Amino acid sequence: MSVVVVGMSYRSAPIRIREELAIVPARLEEALTSIGEYVAESVILSTCNRVEVYASTKDADLGLQRVSEFLVAFSGASRHRVEPHLYRYSDVDAVRHLFRVTCGLDSMVLGESEILGQVRDAMVAANQAGRLNVTLTKLFHRGLRTGRAARSETAIGRHSLSVSTAGVERARTILGSLQDCRVLIVSAGEAGKLTAKGLRDAGASEIAVTNRTESRAVALAAELGGHVVDFSNLKGELSSYDVVISATAAEGYVIDADAIRAAVHGRDERPMCLIDIAVPRDIDPRCRDIENVFLYDIDDLKAVTEKNRTVREREIESVEAIIESEVQGYADWARTRGASDVVAQIQGKAEAIRQRELARSMRKLGHLAEEDRERINALTRALTRKLLHDTSSVLKGRGEDDAVLETARVLFQVSAD
Repeated sequence: MSVVVVGMSYRSAPIRIREELAIVPARLEEALTSIGEYVAESVILSTCNRVEVYASTKDADLGLQRVSEFLVAFSGASRHRVEPHLYRYSDVDAVRHLFRVTCGLDSMVLGESEILGQVRDAMVAANQAGRLNVTLTKLFHRGLRTGRAARSETAIGRHSLSVSTAGVERARTILGSLQDCRVLIVSAGEAGKLTAKGLRDAGASEIAVTNRTESRAVALAAELGGHVVDFSNLKGELSSYDVVISATAAEGYVIDADAIRAAVHGRDERPMCLIDIAVPRDIDPRCRDIENVFLYDIDDLKAVTEKNRTVREREIESVEAIIESEVQGYADWARTRGASDVVAQIQGKAEAIRQRELARSMRKLGHLAEEDRERINALTRALTRKLLHDTSSVLKGRGEDDAVLETARVLFQVSAD
């Protein structure tokens, strides 16, 4: 059996094309039902950055054609619009592609781990729809194992690559554990929200939001499970917070150095982390000179992300080595699987004949003691095994040769199914 994949990702198509082919979660069950008209065994992986169909098929070229037809038909997209953006891989190239996906080498954010869960969910959905066979099950289990190995044995998934997660990383570096951390967000924009969410998920005990427009502060506080601080009393509230994130669109400094100096006096020498994501800046850069105050602006955070990207990129070669080892392991399994099936069929047929003939003989040898009966049983079993040993060894060694396997099926009269 061949493995094929047809897909489209952020690498091959702009979002206006990708969204035409996307299969949203609400339609995944329908898609897995519909694809049965094109290929019997398949897995559909659809995320914000890719839509791919993996299939197991006897004929790779025909499988690629049928999967492509399914994607166009199910989406209702124009073939001439999507066709130039589709990529197609078969056999070892398809296996390698899946393993690169699970390792995060094919992700927009290098080494991201979310894709592992998405691949696992795709496999589970295919199984529930009855679309998994032995080949795809083995492939996807091995792919998930490869992705986990890449992250445990290399640094491909370590260190943040976004400004928001870099802010969380800096806060953790300054404050250590974030379990008792109190966070104040100055603004209600997306950048501040993402950083606050990261701090909350890392264990921050309290999230507060302040904004000149109170309704926006209320909305974000509700989303984050926090509370609102009166913007007019911002300077008086600063000393209560360990991390202050500012991302407004103000033209001047929202938080000046004098306000931070006053806040520090009320903190009993506890460090304070200021994260300024605004352009132009919200926080007076002179705050860097204040003891126990650590200020990071957008350039500082971007420098962190670039450094971390460099760290991850250095791990690509190590991850590729893991992938190639796993690809070879899967290829070895696939190469011998056909032979193993034929050998099992031949051995099963021989065992059935042995048992049938043994039972017929034993009926005529009813006077034999149970011990003697067992000796005859063991003798016939050993003879059968030894007679088939050379045949089994040759077939397993030539498992990639379909002609040899077909000859064996004909000689021993066993089915190809």
